Amino acid sequence: MENQYLEIEKKYKALINIAIEKMKLSKDPKHNLVHILDVVEYTKEILETEHEANKDVCIIAAYWHDVGRIQQHEGHELISANELKIEMEKQNYPAEFIQKCYKAIYKHNWKKEPETLEGIIIRDADKIDFVGINRWKECIENGCRFEKILELLPTLRKDILKLEVSKEIFDREIGNLIAFLHDQIFNNKY
Repeated sequence: MENQYLEIEKKYKALINIAIEKMKLSKDPKHNLVHILDVVEYTKEILETEHEANKDVCIIAAYWHDVGRIQQHEGHELISANELKIEMEKQNYPAEFIQKCYKAIYKHNWKKEPETLEGIIIRDADKIDFVGINRWKECIENGCRFEKILELLPTLRKDILKLEVSKEIFDREIGNLIAFLHDQIFNNKY
């Protein structure tokens, strides 16, 4: 499993490295490089079940999905998709492939409905990270407010996640988060 993703990441190394460098500039602890890397891992996990999806598109999109947040919060998904499209055009990727990557990103906001399986995978992977321990650690370390995350938690699994595998990952991750928060509150381990 991991070998095929290493090959994909090697194949698109220049493109992925641009996204990584951009995300290193993020000052938002909820949407920084830690978040991106977790979304990439959730994407890979989802891809192990969703065999019809284009793995290359999903991996590229996972790295690029929040690049637009560096410029602005609202509408960042369209900015991210456009920035990726421009970069892919500079690197002479085929137009059809660029369009697939674009579509995997431009509707990943929780209020929107992606048009492709790859878009659904990116959206689900991104939303699973609402309960990711690394994201919560980043937020706690940086004094983030959790209102938006807490507002979505009651409906996230039922109303937002689309794929069964995503719901299974969410169930595992929310259990891990509960254990982490228990330790935080009662043992002050973190």
